[in-house]
Amino acid sequence: MTIRYYLRLAGAALLTIPVILLLLIEWVDVPLATWLHQYGEPVRPFFSAVMVATDYLWGLLHVPSPVGVPWAWLLLLLLFVLSWARRWPQATIWLVVFLSMVGSEGLGNFLKIYFNRPRPAAIGLHAAPNAGFWQPVGRFDAFPSGHTAWVAGLLLPLALRFPRLRPVLLGLIGLVAAGRVALEFHWLSDVVAAGCLGLVLTCGFEIGTWWLRPKAAGVAALNAR
Repeated sequence: MTIRYYLRLAGAALLTIPVILLLLIEWVDVPLATWLHQYGEPVRPFFSAVMVATDYLWGLLHVPSPVGVPWAWLLLLLLFVLSWARRWPQATIWLVVFLSMVGSEGLGNFLKIYFNRPRPAAIGLHAAPNAGFWQPVGRFDAFPSGHTAWVAGLLLPLALRFPRLRPVLLGLIGLVAAGRVALEFHWLSDVVAAGCLGLVLTCGFEIGTWWLRPKAAGVAALNAR
């Protein structure tokens, strides 16, 4: 992959996703959530199991180390340093995964507070009047989906860097996103926005860390352009 590739990908996402989100919010979110509430019971046990596995993985990746940060963060940074020292062409992938995962989760949590959108279940329980953003009363956190954001931040860098793994990794992201919608934790636009967040951050961090790539990898990438 080249810098131009990541620039095009991020640009396409930033141009098209806002339009898609507006269409989903206006025409799809509420009808889909209503339909799933009525007819989604058969798939809920499966997606509940997916969520258990996702939460277990999140717990593993956030086990704190003695220095106060998760062990997984330290491991990713160590893998980056060791692979960069050995001039592995893909050395920066570990740094990009770290930055994208942490950035997607952190920025996603900030956006949740800002947009203050209720979840579908909150509408059913009459805790909020509608699915609108910036609710004047109550504290909600639907937009964007936190689970989808950090899974996308974790797996999208690998999916973009290694095409052979892409179908499996994108499928896993899609599975988590579908589960959040099927279980009525999120609207469809919430998970689409979270996936876009992970994609844009991944592209940005790939571009920002390009100078750290071993020279041999950089030359090969330039020759491929």
